[in-house]
Amino acid sequence: MEEKLIELCHVSAGYEGRNVLHDISLTISKKDFLGIIGPNGGGKTTLIKVILGLLSPTAGTITYYHEGIETLTPNMGYLPQYTSFDKQFPISVKDVILSGKLTNRSLTTRYSQEDKQKALQVMNLLGLESVADKSIGELSGGQRQRALIGRALVCDPEMLILDEPGTY
Repeated sequence: MEEKLIELCHVSAGYEGRNVLHDISLTISKKDFLGIIGPNGGGKTTLIKVILGLLSPTAGTITYYHEGIETLTPNMGYLPQYTSFDKQFPISVKDVILSGKLTNRSLTTRYSQEDKQKALQVMNLLGLESVADKSIGELSGGQRQRALIGRALVCDPEMLILDEPGTY
């Protein structure tokens, strides 16, 4: 049996007093590949928000694990469904990817050489090394999407969550 990463037990969740998810139980283990499909408004993004801890369940429990032991801080990478930003904002591809390393650190903390090396590895993996210093607003939609995926990958997540990764 594979090592558990997340366990949802009888989870319900919703918005403004209206439940969207009802009594969901699910275990996600290491090496699982899970696709969530359903109609628009069916609760897919709500489920992802609950898993990420961005939305608290109205009922049930969520337990996260690291190496088989319960933890409060799961290591997850996340690509949201829509990422809107000011295309004029002067941030480079390299800095967008490095921003994935900001979890649990101060905004004034400098990136380490190890952080920068990891970002370079991710850029190479995604074919973005030639545009590393370009502004994110100058990229094609596909390049921009790969940069945002790079931001999710740079922290070496145990779990990668992509909410409609084909949209940009």
